[in-house]
Amino acid sequence: MASLEADTPRQVTQVREQLHETFDDVIDTSDIAHFQGHNYEQRFLSRALAALAVRRVAKCSVAEAASFVTDGIADQGLDAIAPLPDSDQVLLVQAKWSDKGSATFDVDAAKAMVDGLNRIENELYNQFNQRAGALAQRARPLLITGRTILVIALMGTVEPSPPALEVLNNALDEFNKFGARMRIEILYAADFHEQIHADLRPAPICLEVRLDDWYKQKGELDAYQGSVTAEAVADWFDQHGTALFEHNLRAPLGTTATNAAIGQTLITAPTTFWYLNNGITMICDGLTAKHDSAKSPQSRPTTLSVTGASIVNGAQTARAIARAMHDDGEATANATLSIKIINTHGNKQLAVDVSQAANRQNAIEQRDHIALEPVHQAIKANLRAELRKHYVIKRGELVAAPETGCSLDELALALACLHPEAEHTARASSSTENLWEQGINGSHTILFQREPSPLKVWRSVLTLRAARSAVYDLGNDAGGRVASIAEHGELLITHLIFQYLGAASIGDPDFDWDSEVLEKVPALVPELVRQLAYQIGQTNPRREVRALFRSSRESQELVQQVLEQLADGFKAPEMAVPPRKPRRQNTVPLLVDRRVIKDGIALRFVAQTEPERAALEDWLAGDDRRRQATWVNHRTKSILWAYDSKQYSASGLVSKMWADAGWDDRPVSNQGTMRWLLNDGQSLWNLAQRIHREDDEEADDGDS
Repeated sequence: MASLEADTPRQVTQVREQLHETFDDVIDTSDIAHFQGHNYEQRFLSRALAALAVRRVAKCSVAEAASFVTDGIADQGLDAIAPLPDSDQVLLVQAKWSDKGSATFDVDAAKAMVDGLNRIENELYNQFNQRAGALAQRARPLLITGRTILVIALMGTVEPSPPALEVLNNALDEFNKFGARMRIEILYAADFHEQIHADLRPAPICLEVRLDDWYKQKGELDAYQGSVTAEAVADWFDQHGTALFEHNLRAPLGTTATNAAIGQTLITAPTTFWYLNNGITMICDGLTAKHDSAKSPQSRPTTLSVTGASIVNGAQTARAIARAMHDDGEATANATLSIKIINTHGNKQLAVDVSQAANRQNAIEQRDHIALEPVHQAIKANLRAELRKHYVIKRGELVAAPETGCSLDELALALACLHPEAEHTARASSSTENLWEQGINGSHTILFQREPSPLKVWRSVLTLRAARSAVYDLGNDAGGRVASIAEHGELLITHLIFQYLGAASIGDPDFDWDSEVLEKVPALVPELVRQLAYQIGQTNPRREVRALFRSSRESQELVQQVLEQLADGFKAPEMAVPPRKPRRQNTVPLLVDRRVIKDGIALRFVAQTEPERAALEDWLAGDDRRRQATWVNHRTKSILWAYDSKQYSASGLVSKMWADAGWDDRPVSNQGTMRWLLNDGQSLWNLAQRIHREDDEEADDGDS
């Protein structure tokens, strides 16, 4: 049994969500379909908990576990009967669900369970409902000759009462007179919580690795090095996808210029690939070797059976090989590459050490090392279990759509804004790299010192998104200092929203975050900008706005002053709108000139109108690469499309996508830079506007 945890309500929430996700439309509920709301929910959860108990004890599939559920009228105290002839055992389950995690097992429940057991022993199958009777008939032979487990499944933490256990133990004494073939197993909330997380974890990857020109490294660990075919690597990727890089610091970065060059070599000069590529490093939890020769094994190839495999260096190479194999398999099949395989024997810290060491020679950022921190793995698991949202940790991975989850980058910004001290928004305004600083005063250490609850994670991200949207709308319509404050103060404005509207209630499930916070953001943002503009004008009229928001001390002072003004009901006056500036440099040339985006940074296509979304959604869903691209610092063709590895202008690619999707009513022109977004949710156009405002502010300061 798993250790009992104090945070039972959180366990209940996560188990409930996964019971629905796992067993909805799998468990037969035809006999309770007429019930509504809470009445239906409680009956379903009781059945699903019984099925999960069978799955945990028997280690069977979801469908098998669901098929053993008997819960309903005339189940005779047995919510599941699981005959398991392959293991020569039968499980008899009674499940108790509680929304509060306080389910108990009393004397009446014990008597009902023993009564059901006796009815099976006495072959009284007709006294059960139809499903239970059929299962009871299959179970009886195993009850006689095999092993029987009485499973008590409790969504709670309290042990069965002594009188209840006495009833069960008396039954065991009767059935075990001629051999100990029957026992009791009790499952609690913590056991079910553990099980749903185990079910959400990806299964270990097992590979057969055929090595040529190999040798075994001498030392404490099993380690091999040799050559492997590109075709084999492509097969691994096709079968397992990005799960193959579970322990890598980052995911494949998509279609970059470098990866495109790797693909070209594989297709045009495959026999030279071994010389031109560094190969891949793989770690695993277990490894066995089967040699082709007993007398001189190293003179012939060998096959390694690898369990728990993960490529920790060479993710870009593996992705490029898989792509090249699809584009021209006949040519790519002639390529080989070097591979190093290290058996860590399940040592997680050693796996992290190998991954970090294997990547030191590459352009690895501090954020990449953060991705392996246990707190982020915990956030990922709990967000998925409790809210069915995905948490994208590694650089190179993209959130499929905003409503499906968030990224580490986005969450770090949201938590920086949520923190009661404005220091972290000031640090992030200077550079988001500051969010990854560790140590006693480092932002990452402070923001992620304790794992935020899934509700806190998701609400903070939604608030950041709402604030950014409102700030963007305001800044797009304004000019001068108002636009500058909206642009550079985006994070401090979000911080003010949290402090003013309910940061203290963000983890309270009974607090209506949508109506009390999110719905108020669009109207609050203009007021906050006016308050900030007024306060800056009163205290720092000649201070550069950008520098002000990068100062921890000045940001904190502004927050205190604005919150006091709001509490006093002070209404800041409107600011005059300055005349429009001369025509500005176009977006792409500006971004290239300033080099604000590195080559290879991932981009994601997001449709901007409802007709566009309706016209493209099915086409985009047909191949996820159609949504993906990477940035290239090129003045006319800055978008490297993942779908065909070719470069386009932002607008030119959007026009092509519209045509390829068969959108007959598509507009004649488009603003492509609005539709290609960076991983933090900013569009290329947004980023260019930020630069323009910085330039305007510097010009204004120079004239004053």
